[in-house]
Amino acid sequence: MLVQEVSVAGSGNQVGLSRCSDGRLELTVPFGMEGVAAPQAIALLYKAFVVFRSTGRLKERLASVDGVESQGQDGLDDGDDGFTFCDALGLDELFSTIDPTRILSLIEGRGRVSTDRHLRIDRHLHRALFDAQGVPYLDHVTAPRRELRYATGDIVGLYCFVAEDFYENLLGIAVETPWGKFSAEGKALSAQFRERYLSAGASQYKGEPDSCAHTLQTLRHTLLVIDRNTAFRSPDYRALHDTLDRFLNAGLDTKGKDGLVWGVKDFWAVWESVCLVRAATDHFPQFLTCDFDHLPVAASSPAAEAKWLAQRKAIFARNELARRPDLVLLSDTGAKVIDFKFYASAPTRRIKQTHGDVEKPERDFLNIESYGLLLQNHLLRTAPHLASGVTLELWLPGQSASQATWQHMPRWDPSLSIVTIPTLEALEQYSLIYELR
Repeated sequence: MLVQEVSVAGSGNQVGLSRCSDGRLELTVPFGMEGVAAPQAIALLYKAFVVFRSTGRLKERLASVDGVESQGQDGLDDGDDGFTFCDALGLDELFSTIDPTRILSLIEGRGRVSTDRHLRIDRHLHRALFDAQGVPYLDHVTAPRRELRYATGDIVGLYCFVAEDFYENLLGIAVETPWGKFSAEGKALSAQFRERYLSAGASQYKGEPDSCAHTLQTLRHTLLVIDRNTAFRSPDYRALHDTLDRFLNAGLDTKGKDGLVWGVKDFWAVWESVCLVRAATDHFPQFLTCDFDHLPVAASSPAAEAKWLAQRKAIFARNELARRPDLVLLSDTGAKVIDFKFYASAPTRRIKQTHGDVEKPERDFLNIESYGLLLQNHLLRTAPHLASGVTLELWLPGQSASQATWQHMPRWDPSLSIVTIPTLEALEQYSLIYELR
């Protein structure tokens, strides 16, 4: 995949890379990220998706009615782990979930053998013990292991080069962050592969487009040659080869097909997680309760989650509904209920319905209204001086920060504000957790 050739198709609920009918890849970005270059957007979204996969999200939550505990509702397609994520390009397998130390077994090794190697004894005399008559004695000799592992070592070097290039030249991070103790050996294997097959400055992401295209073509050809020369294909080899093939050839063979090949079908759950992290950065001590299922592990703790769950049940569990607001803040001057919404634009009015199913925007208004009234009722009983200070906010994505009070009459009580969060800035803040894993 050449990120320089990826075009940004616009924004939408579905976020990620899609294959067009003519074979091109198009990137759909979240609302508020219009105008961001494809390489920067892909790097940012990759980090965000990895961070989100570390949250405690539940399959039934991702298919539930917003704001209310419910199961068995129609919603997102169920992924293997409850997250609707498509990865036909193999990015997650290559750069997130893979154990690089395991693939070292594909490199040809030296081992002990018990068979008679007297025909080559001259190669091992430096390890021998000699008696008084000068007769050499050897307790063992080294030789290639008696397994068909030849010609597979270069695929490890290819992987190390591809991964180092991805981390440093696309994501902009040091390989020590994802590789840890493996980084020294991984960088050495990458350098050996580069010296053998590529030029000094070869990269898929850095440099002139023609140079990047040449590097990609060389990597594809090298992978093909390695596979042809490999006599024994172990399960580890097959898994690594197939994933590298998907990555270098921009997905599986989907000729004549189009659709999402990397990303999420609906970004709302990721957006809620992004907003929670943004709020926690500035207001964590004020958290009264929150929807912590979408909060990354690095930003939470079991003790805090137990406290938030108890507060949520005490305040919002009423009339056979276990409501779960996205975030409630409590300070010395009042309380604030915040609901995170992934809308393309802010609503301008309420669409009231007298019959039929309630539309999503109206349902969101009803939810936040009930959250505010339940919180106000709770404070009247426990802290009356704070009850009049309850406010409501809807957080929406956008290109710049803004806040506007809802002015329609009759007026809202508690008052309602529409807050626009800069999507690019919020995602950059969220992606910092990637380097803390």
